[in-house]
Amino acid sequence: MEERLKEILAEAADVNPEEIQSDTRLIADLGLTSFDFADIAAQAEEEFNIRIPDEAVTKIETFNDVLCLVQEGHIECL
Repeated sequence: MEERLKEILAEAADVNPEEIQSDTRLIADLGLTSFDFADIAAQAEEEFNIRIPDEAVTKIETFNDVLCLVQEGHIECL
């Protein structure tokens, strides 16, 4: 799951997946936008058969936040 999430983010940010670490900031380090987040959330929902609440997308800051949300399935980990 972690590697696949890195691949999804790397594709959106046009970087190598190996560049993404747990503390990588999605906006500051990868240059992702809110539009990118919407696409990433939709792809993760389909890929992992989960539901990501809209309010969670605004709280995500790092790769670890994304991983936690996908693994735990709720925004309390953010």
